[in-house]
Amino acid sequence: MRISRREIFLGIGVVLLAWVLLLVALSRWQAGRPPKRGSVQPELVHYPGTEDAPEQESENLGWRKYWFTLDEPYPSTSVYQFYRREMEAQGWRLVPEREAEWVTQETDEGRRDLFHATWLAPDRLYQMDLDMMSVVKQKREEGQVVSELREAGIKVFVTLRRVMMPGLLLPPSEPQAPKGEIEVPHR
Repeated sequence: MRISRREIFLGIGVVLLAWVLLLVALSRWQAGRPPKRGSVQPELVHYPGTEDAPEQESENLGWRKYWFTLDEPYPSTSVYQFYRREMEAQGWRLVPEREAEWVTQETDEGRRDLFHATWLAPDRLYQMDLDMMSVVKQKREEGQVVSELREAGIKVFVTLRRVMMPGLLLPPSEPQAPKGEIEVPHR
């Protein structure tokens, strides 16, 4: 018995159509379910003076973002210090647990000084990313840099999002017995 190419493509098409229909049905079912207890997205903390900054949001992807330009000279870390105090007071952990710092990245037009910090929520379901950037434009003549001009201010981006793989960031916490049940030690 020989199967024709047409039959193979027809079979693949049917499987793909079934897969798409399954995904659509699952997404509609999940969208209609109430959120699990404790899985409500945390509030996006705004840096003082940026409370009215526009936010960008994707409910399906589970992230919220806002940005602004900080009117302070490079290498300011005032935004980082603010978020470090605020997030850690709410139980969030800096990941990795070391002080974040500015790093320089060379580009064709000059260089960018970048700063990145990430905090992980106590339930390990959400993370908050702080990204800052200061740009230096270079003027070149005959392959040589003849002048540099740093753009005014520092661009700041704050993103709150779901963690894609929470188990990869931190080891699981010790399981606790539900209230009203007795915990039996393992031998």
